[in-house]
Amino acid sequence: MSLTQLQKLELNKRTDKILHAPSNAPAGGQQLEIAFVADTSGTFDEIHSSIKDAAASLKSHDKIFQNVRSNLICWGNGKIIIRVTPMSFIQMGKAFEGIVENTVENTVENRNKNVDKPPYFEDLCEYLKLYGARCRCVMLFLNETYEEFEQQYFRVKDTEKAKENLNPFLKQRLLVITKDKMVTGSEIFMKLITD
Repeated sequence: MSLTQLQKLELNKRTDKILHAPSNAPAGGQQLEIAFVADTSGTFDEIHSSIKDAAASLKSHDKIFQNVRSNLICWGNGKIIIRVTPMSFIQMGKAFEGIVENTVENTVENRNKNVDKPPYFEDLCEYLKLYGARCRCVMLFLNETYEEFEQQYFRVKDTEKAKENLNPFLKQRLLVITKDKMVTGSEIFMKLITD
């Protein structure tokens, strides 16, 4: 699923808003660091093209993204894998080499093998809180519509754990990108509180 021109404009605008929020100010002379999270529990090729489009859009949008430390995080099938990857490698597709071979194909048999390790949102948030704390913007790419994501209760098993892991900073830094909509971590946090 490649990003449309309208989605790229929305991505640029929302990323700017996240990076310039008062609660997300950089500490000292800290280099800007962002993360692209790929949901590998579904078809990886569509997520791959969305992340490439997002990296290209951000780099052409603002020169701040010319010298940014970026991470590629693969989340799904009971695993979370992180790679420090230059945005230029993401644009060229080199960042994804070897990932497809390491991810399990999303078939009925493989889903049944991973029943005890589904991709829960609170586990991803816990990982990001511990190992992605320097990232001032985290973009989570999902291969489903927002309605499907919401019907799964945002893939949350333990609501209290999810809220705890989104606090204090992750909810302001997270941007979830589905096939048809973009929502912030704060919006998901508010849904978890009200449900």
